[in-house]
Amino acid sequence: MRFLLGFALVLIQTGAVAQAVTERNFQKHFDEYGVRGSFLLYDQQANRFTAYNMARCNEGFLPGGTFDIPTVLIGLETGALADTTQLIAYTGPPRPDSTWNQPMAVGRAIRARCGPCFQQLAHDIGVKNFHQQLAGLKFGMMVVVPETLDSFWQTGVSRVSQFQQVAFLRRLYNQQLPFAEHNQALTKSLFRLQATPNWTLYGTTGKTRRGKMSNGWFVGWLEQAGHVYFFALNVEPKDGRDANEQFLRGRREITERLLHELSLMPN
Repeated sequence: MRFLLGFALVLIQTGAVAQAVTERNFQKHFDEYGVRGSFLLYDQQANRFTAYNMARCNEGFLPGGTFDIPTVLIGLETGALADTTQLIAYTGPPRPDSTWNQPMAVGRAIRARCGPCFQQLAHDIGVKNFHQQLAGLKFGMMVVVPETLDSFWQTGVSRVSQFQQVAFLRRLYNQQLPFAEHNQALTKSLFRLQATPNWTLYGTTGKTRRGKMSNGWFVGWLEQAGHVYFFALNVEPKDGRDANEQFLRGRREITERLLHELSLMPN
């Protein structure tokens, strides 16, 4: 039992059902990237969580780019996105990255991490539609008002915890959200990151500012040998500095290291 710290029961916020949580010490991986944070994994078949820094897994943080998943789903459901080939045309001031100023389909926008594209999509969805659709998603506590329509997932008081991220991804994966099954299936397919003969990885990253400190996410799921494992990692730099390249890479790289250590992502 490598780095096994203990065993506990946690009351899952979305289902009010006590489920097993195994706590593990993964600090060495976070230390190597100069970050502090937490990690949560849910094994669907075993109905069991594995957590590092479990108390922090219940803390709420701004979702940043992880909110791209709900935004795409809501866009499809409301018709703001007619389909995945529809071009999103950013109409705001020119951005430094010239590729962001070009109309692009949502799949390309996801791969390019095109923040302005998702700001435009948020405007196309509108406050009323967000209010109506977010209730069914149960994606943390999202506060949407006209003044922050293009930024509520990056700044302000919106919050989501790692337990809530995983609960949302579970419902999406199993197509249990009150949305059209076709739209849920399309959304899932858009967030596929990598496929090998042994496993397929889905997910997305996010980065926000928490006061003067950067905060980073990597959330998603791993399909492996007929099983599915949902995960959410959240990190901050130990030194309180802004995100550097190591920090940005570390969100996914730390997660993959943990999945390897748990023997879930074989070579």
